[in-house]
Amino acid sequence: MDLKSIIQGRLDFGSEKSFIQMLKMYQHRIDNFHKGEVFLKEDAFDATTFSINVPRVITMGMEKAWTNSVTLLEYLAQFAISGSISAWLVQDGKILKYAVIEPKGDKAVVQNFIIGQKLSAEAGKEKEALKALTKVIEQHDSHAQAYERRGYMNYALGKMADALYDFNKCISYDASIPSAYYCRAKVHMNTKNYDAAIADLVLTTQKAIALQPIYWKARLLKGQCHLYKQEYGEAVKEFKLFTGRIFTKDDPNYQNRKEAHYLLAQAHLALKETGKALEALETAQKITDKTDKALQENITKLLREFKDKTREPVTAK
Repeated sequence: MDLKSIIQGRLDFGSEKSFIQMLKMYQHRIDNFHKGEVFLKEDAFDATTFSINVPRVITMGMEKAWTNSVTLLEYLAQFAISGSISAWLVQDGKILKYAVIEPKGDKAVVQNFIIGQKLSAEAGKEKEALKALTKVIEQHDSHAQAYERRGYMNYALGKMADALYDFNKCISYDASIPSAYYCRAKVHMNTKNYDAAIADLVLTTQKAIALQPIYWKARLLKGQCHLYKQEYGEAVKEFKLFTGRIFTKDDPNYQNRKEAHYLLAQAHLALKETGKALEALETAQKITDKTDKALQENITKLLREFKDKTREPVTAK
């Protein structure tokens, strides 16, 4: 059984003073606690941007080294003012351990971002979140996560130009954040710029890993873009990847399985693949844990049309 460690992300320290202090503590921890048994290497430290940058480190085995790396990064994060690093310990495609390392110190910019982040997760608090996140950006203009969250709030409020500005700024400061590309794709879809949306959804899947829900959300959305562009073969590819994936009930994609099969049926119908379309529709109808009345009505209507066109049941091959 293969044991695999994956670590990726970025931490920003904001100033040379904080960066040097962090480096000293890094060396102290390496010399006295970890003895080199970590995945974090010195080339991850960028003195020009005062950051730790881990594009993606994948290592086989060594659970102890994964634990040491997470412990070390959590310690170093106390000196940071922004950023986020994710770490997975995976065996045979299943997540054994998962950690998100983010600044949690008492610095004003850190505390204000935590407030803004919490507000952004509350329905009806979009304007309050927008104000709090703007304050964070005023304190630390290169706060990529604050731009990403503010962009999402602007999108929720229908401010597409402001949302696009924020997602562009986020990516300019940290090009490793999958959600920034995904949300920017949704802005492009809103303006029917499907080519730009598809490009961003490809980047989403490149920046994310297949163990993250956003990877599969991007696949589903990319399929919809191809469907809108009448690129039915490409749409089928994306929908089949999504519908072939087994999602656990706690995965947000679990609730989209019914819709994905319905969209797959539409793409097959456009290609005149009626047997495959019927199979996808029947599978969609059997999924009962999504209570979307309009979607269910559309599925029922299409199934009725199949029955009206033939006296004998159509057998999907």
